[in-house]
Amino acid sequence: MSNEVITTVKVQAAAGRSDELGKQLQKIVDTLRELPGCDSYMVDRCPEDGTCWTVSARWQSEAAMQSHFNCPEVQGFIGLIDSRLANAVDFNSFPIV
Repeated sequence: MSNEVITTVKVQAAAGRSDELGKQLQKIVDTLRELPGCDSYMVDRCPEDGTCWTVSARWQSEAAMQSHFNCPEVQGFIGLIDSRLANAVDFNSFPIV
């Protein structure tokens, strides 16, 4: 059984700010994908809704994922709401079995 973990973050853009949000998400991802224990980190615009973005990461272990959540760069996701680039940020994680 694998102990790898996937995390996803769904981010809903504020009205008229989807392209700007995508650029900011890419900056966050470019920083976070360098963290130890990270196998991949990517950002994609949802094909059904151009104002929704999905960020996904794959971690070598739950410990690596938990360590990631303690990094100050992760606060960049919360900052998207403070800067009014996003209306909602939804975090999820699940083990790969």
